[in-house]
Amino acid sequence: MILDYVGVKDINGSLIVLDDVKNPSFEEVVDIRLDDGTTRQGRIVQIDGSRAVIQVFQGTRGISLTNTRTRLLGHPMEMPLSPEILGRIFNGAGVPIDGYGNIYPVKRANVNGTPINPVSRVYPKNYINTGISTIDTLMTLIRGQKLPIFS
Repeated sequence: MILDYVGVKDINGSLIVLDDVKNPSFEEVVDIRLDDGTTRQGRIVQIDGSRAVIQVFQGTRGISLTNTRTRLLGHPMEMPLSPEILGRIFNGAGVPIDGYGNIYPVKRANVNGTPINPVSRVYPKNYINTGISTIDTLMTLIRGQKLPIFS
């Protein structure tokens, strides 16, 4: 069941806060309709009981504390997948911006992914000897890892 929430509790930078939200999900996509009818998108970045903090992707300028309508869409951010996406140009939200029209997806994939299990990683063995005892002792460098650049 999709519910519309009217008004927001607080606006802080690119974040808005909703109170009395029923069954919010972390990373859930949200549509935000402003007074002038324009729609912005966001996602839930924090849940505290029935309070949800939403990151607004297009900024919070013009959002009203009393008349803004917010709709939780019930799914995380997804990217449409099909052979049609090859060679296309997208914006940060996955919408085509090259003028060749919409994509009709074969399936949709969650953009958040799953975390890598650290136990399943290969154990690092190729030690890099820098000759600087402080770095070799306290900040051991291993071949194949991201290495810091000290100045």
